Amino acid sequence: MREMRYPAGMDGGILTYCENGLWKNKVRGHVRASSTSRRREEAIRTGRHMAKARRVAHRVLDEQGEVAGEEDYRTSVPRKSAQK
Repeated sequence: MREMRYPAGMDGGILTYCENGLWKNKVRGHVRASSTSRRREEAIRTGRHMAKARRVAHRVLDEQGEVAGEEDYRTSVPRKSAQK
């Protein structure tokens, strides 16, 4: 597995990504994924919930590792970026 790169300011943020056919959610700074799913939509929903609960950013990567979307829950109003 290649090293996951997190953007500056994403401390403790949640990353949703696909690895070996499984969608995973990982908290920045942790070694292992916090959750896995066979379905992308389910993994994104779980990652969103984790990010909201921790009040951190949530970044979603597509199967190729490119950014597919990002939401920031560090403020009271989520900031959304375009989702593929």
